[in-house]
Amino acid sequence: MTQILTRSTINLAVSCHGYGDEGAFDHRASRTRYRVLQPTTGKELLALLAQHGTILNLKIFSHSYPRGVILSNWSGFYHSPGPSDNELAAYLDELGAEIRAGRIRFAFGSVVALYGCNLANEDYARKFSEVTGGTVIASQAGVHPQIAGGRETGVFISGGSWEKFVAGRFAGRIGKHYRGW
Repeated sequence: MTQILTRSTINLAVSCHGYGDEGAFDHRASRTRYRVLQPTTGKELLALLAQHGTILNLKIFSHSYPRGVILSNWSGFYHSPGPSDNELAAYLDELGAEIRAGRIRFAFGSVVALYGCNLANEDYARKFSEVTGGTVIASQAGVHPQIAGGRETGVFISGGSWEKFVAGRFAGRIGKHYRGW
């Protein structure tokens, strides 16, 4: 099925700031040719998502671990609360509440691609797909960019495999390589 971008839908790329490698994440996000967001906290990420139309594609470039996306000091976007989180952290349940309230919208057939490490573990990607009702692609191991000729090719390599979740259900493994742009 071909996805069509209309005036009411938007493609977003998120370059996560606050934990290092912001230049690399900015570069990767800009290469998608999507509108780029640069949040430093989970709360800011949710606020930025709410400022845009219906999201068709969302690509998140970040450091991460199985609990979620890392931003500034313990203020990331996580699956569940942790003992060191601060008041600027946000959670998938909060995204769900924003979606139910109509403040954040995902299009039918939306695709979220998570280019951080280990996000298919501990239920993060599955729950993200459940909350959005769409497809989420994430790696169940470490991720690094493919390099050729001294440049990133736009392909990201998983140390394990990329996994696909659709509407809260595991939909299969899609290999070791996944294109970011």
